Amino acid sequence: GHPITGPILQEKALSFQKEFNEGEPDFMASGDWLDCWKKKLSICGEKLSANQEGFLKFKANFHCLIENEGLSCEQIYNCDETGLNYKMLPSKTLASWAEASAPGYKRSKERVPILACTNATGNHKLRLTFIGKAKNPRAFKNISPSALPVSYKNQRNAWMDSAIFRGWFFNEFLPSVEHFLNLLNLPRKAILVINNVPSHPHEDELISGDIRVIFLPPNITSLCQPMDQSVLEALKKKYCCKLLTIVIEAIDDGNGMIDKLRTVNIKDVIYWIAQSWEEIVPQTLARSWRKLLPKDENTQEMVQENWDNLLPLLQQIPGCEKVNDDDIQEWMEKDEQQ
Repeated sequence: GHPITGPILQEKALSFQKEFNEGEPDFMASGDWLDCWKKKLSICGEKLSANQEGFLKFKANFHCLIENEGLSCEQIYNCDETGLNYKMLPSKTLASWAEASAPGYKRSKERVPILACTNATGNHKLRLTFIGKAKNPRAFKNISPSALPVSYKNQRNAWMDSAIFRGWFFNEFLPSVEHFLNLLNLPRKAILVINNVPSHPHEDELISGDIRVIFLPPNITSLCQPMDQSVLEALKKKYCCKLLTIVIEAIDDGNGMIDKLRTVNIKDVIYWIAQSWEEIVPQTLARSWRKLLPKDENTQEMVQENWDNLLPLLQQIPGCEKVNDDDIQEWMEKDEQQ
């Protein structure tokens, strides 16, 4: 996990050359050699900081809790916040070999926080919570905030704080979960798994009867938090597609790209991100829980049903005519091991 610089690689290459006594005698590990050989990688993510032992311990305790409480996957929820840079365009472009670089614009850093929540089956997606700076943005002039497809909150710095989260838990999460459980004739019992950050109140403040919150231990969210398992990433990608579609349409109409971006307001962003959230299918949300939940027969049946529907289509692909249920079962087992 430590950064590897060019001089480090050059010195190590010279060391190997002397140790193995191979290669050109006049090998100098020059800068040109390094440019032809190296591949730069950005250091990102939190994987090396993750506590694997703590994750396994939490997972075992979590399984015991589910079994003792008699909870189904419909009664297990997770939520997480993410920042959306709602005017940021892609930072890379296609270019010819003759171009050393491509001209660009200063990247927009306008950001809004979004809170997303769903249960372990993906059948219950709560509406997104959107946090802006203004209490009554000018973009809402002709629309009531209650008519928006998201729950709009405001905070001076446009960030999640304990007051907003507490209000979301009691005014958004509880009523929505109670209504969903009533529809399924399930008892009023559920748990919400969240990460332990300063913006979240203490777990003793987030409880209502048999509906309560469980905090993830430090340094394991990158390993098992469902929303971190590509769900929020997929949400942002879908939003980016909608933003780019609008920009491309403006360019096709002869308008400037930057001029079009300036017209994008909070109301537009809210509707685009809400549409993106609706487009995420339950299967994507259910798969994000695989690292945390035990194998569930209902989930396995749902996956098998999806494979059964895809099998006839798969057999129409050249070279896959002889694929059968046994092959699919083997693929599922390998996928589960990974």
